Amino acid sequence: MRAVTLLALTRSSRALSMPPGGYTSRTMDPNAGAVDAQNPAKMLSPSCDRNKAAILSEYLTILPSSGRALEVASGTGQHVAHFAAALPGVRFCPSDLTTDAFGSVAAWAEGLDNVEAPFAHDCASVSDWAKLEPKSFDAVIVANMCHISPWMVTEGLFTGAARVLADGGRLCVYGPFTTGGEHTSESNADFDRSLRARDPSWGYRDIERDLGALADKAGVALLKRIAMPANNFLLVYARCATEE
Repeated sequence: MRAVTLLALTRSSRALSMPPGGYTSRTMDPNAGAVDAQNPAKMLSPSCDRNKAAILSEYLTILPSSGRALEVASGTGQHVAHFAAALPGVRFCPSDLTTDAFGSVAAWAEGLDNVEAPFAHDCASVSDWAKLEPKSFDAVIVANMCHISPWMVTEGLFTGAARVLADGGRLCVYGPFTTGGEHTSESNADFDRSLRARDPSWGYRDIERDLGALADKAGVALLKRIAMPANNFLLVYARCATEE
């Protein structure tokens, strides 16, 4: 695999209510909006702190150690800073649907030479994906977006990732999902019901039924299904080779 580029769809720092056509990749974190006591410019998401080490542990074995990285839906910036510090050979370029938390991203990335300034990118927008060079990235990563966004956002993720990934490039999708139509825990089932009550367009996606169909259509193949802490999964797809 050539130089890696990560499109990391992590957690947005916006409120959960969105205008028509919008989406959020933010989890329902009761402490969202908290800031670091030593540096108020750094927004805090306790859920990011809880899962960043487990996610990074897998990325260290899945992703190359050098290249350029583009992160989408960076949210507070905690994830990109954590990943960039551990992968100094990868140059990360964070982004988000809005510019609301870009100050926080910059604050978390301070002192890291391999994190670029964030830019606006809507995962559901065909035109936004079209601004990115085809086959120019080697990995796309996303955390906790698919269940807290309309279905069109996940569709955009798979379609857009397949467009920008080089042959063999990785699409890594982290979060809670159903498998075989079943929840992995009763707490996940309860949370899924609460999401759908809040917004009918949200909810857990099924690995085989929903994502499998998208992957086949987009031209990516599931390589690994990794069980993660707290009833989450890390799904690793590879872009199928295509002729020029």
